[in-house]
Amino acid sequence: MLYTTPLCIEVDALTSSCVFEVSLPNPKRRLILHHNHNMIYNTQGETITELDFSHNKIGDIGIQYLADALKDNKVLTILELSYNEIGNNGIQYLYDAFKENKTLIKLNLKQNPSNYCTAVSAAIQIRNHKTLVTLDLSRNAIGDIGAQQLFSSLETNKTMRKLRLTGNRSKYCEAVGIAIGIRNDKTLTYIDLQSKQYGDNEIKLLANELYNNQTITELDFSHNRIGDIGIHYLADALKDNKVLTILELSYNEIGNNGMQYLYDALKENKTLVTLDLSRNAIGDIGAQQLFNSMEINKTIAKVRLDHNKSEYCDAIGIAIGIRNDKTLTCIDLRSKQYGDNEIKLLANELYNNKTITKLDLGENKISDIGIQYLADMLRNNTVKNIVD
Repeated sequence: MLYTTPLCIEVDALTSSCVFEVSLPNPKRRLILHHNHNMIYNTQGETITELDFSHNKIGDIGIQYLADALKDNKVLTILELSYNEIGNNGIQYLYDAFKENKTLIKLNLKQNPSNYCTAVSAAIQIRNHKTLVTLDLSRNAIGDIGAQQLFSSLETNKTMRKLRLTGNRSKYCEAVGIAIGIRNDKTLTYIDLQSKQYGDNEIKLLANELYNNQTITELDFSHNRIGDIGIHYLADALKDNKVLTILELSYNEIGNNGMQYLYDALKENKTLVTLDLSRNAIGDIGAQQLFNSMEINKTIAKVRLDHNKSEYCDAIGIAIGIRNDKTLTCIDLRSKQYGDNEIKLLANELYNNKTITKLDLGENKISDIGIQYLADMLRNNTVKNIVD
């Protein structure tokens, strides 16, 4: 390993490029980092695998020259640059220089002023350290850019199963850690993402990883900020997903446009059994689109649409349960404020139902027209007890 005294910088008169000279314990030897040659020379021809430049005053300019010198190096495994004066520009030089590097497994950038030190160090370690399984980077100062650098370093990584990024500067940063778990952790069957305040960008990242996932059966995205764009990303993933059975999306911002995307997805999905869309911004049109998709999809047995924009929306969820849930024997619809339109919808689904024996419709807004719908249904149905 090479330890240095403070760095000395000279200028090559012939090339006008920077030369770094590092003093070694043996005065007959020296290390030269030459900008033009893009490699490290040792005067005795020995291969250097570790460099320690910690506790110097290297800034962005010095790091640029060092990065250029090391760009094509194929033997260095450890580079210590802690306690220097490296800013964001310098860190970017390092990141660019080592983007294609496959040998460096440790880059120490602690106690430098750049915001990206932790992310870049980890990105290089993750990419090249093939046995690394778990890494905790929680409660650092990693933002969106650093998180993206981390994610890019993991594109080909199949061993990292747990990457903790909670308590950093952005929600996207945390979502990167979740995405890696979805991709690589084959023991993962349930993900609880309640109240993460995730928006459409985070959902896009996660949906991309869900496309080919074969283990996760339950996802909880309730209490987030998922809108129509975010549900579009999820819907695309649902089309080809073969294992997900429960999807919780309550307390989000999904509207009628989002329901069109779900309509397209649920026509093809054959595994989803439970879907919770309560407390969103879905109106009659969006609810009807979901209901239409259920004419083809017979596997979804439980759909919650309560506390959206209308009572009809809520009734759509009940109607889907009547049609597809073969375990349903009793339905309590007391005080739902249902009118004749909702009763017509439910009566149509009850017409051929063979399992429901009790139906409570007390304290609603059913008129003589609604009663006629129920009477027509009862001629052909097994319901024995209607409470009004």
